[in-house]
Amino acid sequence: MLVRRDAFDSLQAAGIRGLLGCKTELRFRQKTPPEILELQLEPRGRMHRDCLPPDLAPPCPTCGRVGLRLPEDLILGGASLPTDLDLFRLGDYGTVLIGTDRFKDAVEKGGWTGISFRELPVRS
Repeated sequence: MLVRRDAFDSLQAAGIRGLLGCKTELRFRQKTPPEILELQLEPRGRMHRDCLPPDLAPPCPTCGRVGLRLPEDLILGGASLPTDLDLFRLGDYGTVLIGTDRFKDAVEKGGWTGISFRELPVRS
């Protein structure tokens, strides 16, 4: 996930926890290109067991990957969610980004476009 430096700084100023930004090696043709950072988003949190099929195959012994499809009605496992991060990747499905209400509020306050939110249920 890429973000402009000013947006990154704004999120940090809003108190968003756990953001790490790394410089990219992108090249621009402009004389004064924007500074773009790549966010390092940790894989944390898991889907609730009700989202997992009963006949789930064991993880790959080499890479640990589990062949899962993302359920339409995703439910998060409450005990697995981090309390120290406001934005992270779902551990079971790394392409799913999970943000807290604090993150959502900071994005909406910043007036940024191109990002949408969907509330997800959490179960113990």
